[in-house]
Amino acid sequence: MPALRQDTRLVMTILFVGVLSGTNVFVYANFGVDFPYTVLAHSLLFGLGTIGSIMVMKALFDLALNDKIEMWLLDRKITAYWERKSRDEQQRNKMRESAKQYNTNFYPQPRQQQQEEDNNTIGNEFLAALQ
Repeated sequence: MPALRQDTRLVMTILFVGVLSGTNVFVYANFGVDFPYTVLAHSLLFGLGTIGSIMVMKALFDLALNDKIEMWLLDRKITAYWERKSRDEQQRNKMRESAKQYNTNFYPQPRQQQQEEDNNTIGNEFLAALQ
């Protein structure tokens, strides 16, 4: 499973902001109406409460969980890498055993270069006969 992609992180951020905004609406609906302020003051208080709660929660998550999540993802990548290497080695061993069993060589040895005679040369006998 790949690490979190950019799109997944964006969706999770949107859901996180939505949850905190919903919580702020709930708290403000229950307790905020009793504040004796004007409509503008209520809107500013609600906005600052929403943005403040989002920033505080994000800061707490970054401090507390960011390193743990990154280490977990890194460990998962490392584990997947070594598992893949192990599977590849097992496949190679199976191929070698199969080659030994059927007396076949999947890894051909390099051929020794054969010297080819050049057909365009004239032999010494012919030259001697011409003289």
